[in-house]
Amino acid sequence: MHTRLLEIIKYKTSGKQTEFASLLGWAPQYLAKLLKGGNFGLQPVLAVVTKLPEINARWLLTGDGEMIISSKYDDIRKKMHESISNLLDIEKYMPVMSPDELRDFEQVVIGKKKADFSPDTVAKWESLLSERNEEINAKFKAAGRKSKELCSQKKVKK
Repeated sequence: MHTRLLEIIKYKTSGKQTEFASLLGWAPQYLAKLLKGGNFGLQPVLAVVTKLPEINARWLLTGDGEMIISSKYDDIRKKMHESISNLLDIEKYMPVMSPDELRDFEQVVIGKKKADFSPDTVAKWESLLSERNEEINAKFKAAGRKSKELCSQKKVKK
């Protein structure tokens, strides 16, 4: 059973045992004991399937079936799509984010932090992005006028 527990740890916390122990409310030493093949008992199994309802209890206990309950795959996919969509919505504001905001966004992207950008912050980014786009468009118009002006000048004969 300890090998299946390792698979769950890999799935849930990318193999980070301390993080997994914290997630389940266990001391890291307790998790280490379970992973070394100590008496598993019913209590840790109940803790895993209670905190992680997508885990197939039959698989955890016997190894039969799949680790994830098949109906939970849809939930996981839905959450994944929502997360990706939210990140892509925020990504367009990167050119106007402050260094601290960029750092926070990076932490969200790499999964170390949850996205928590207030509506006021997003509104500020929207305004800054609009101003930036107006400035860029004005520069393009000015460059176009200058180009047209230069192209329409008569050449001096020698």
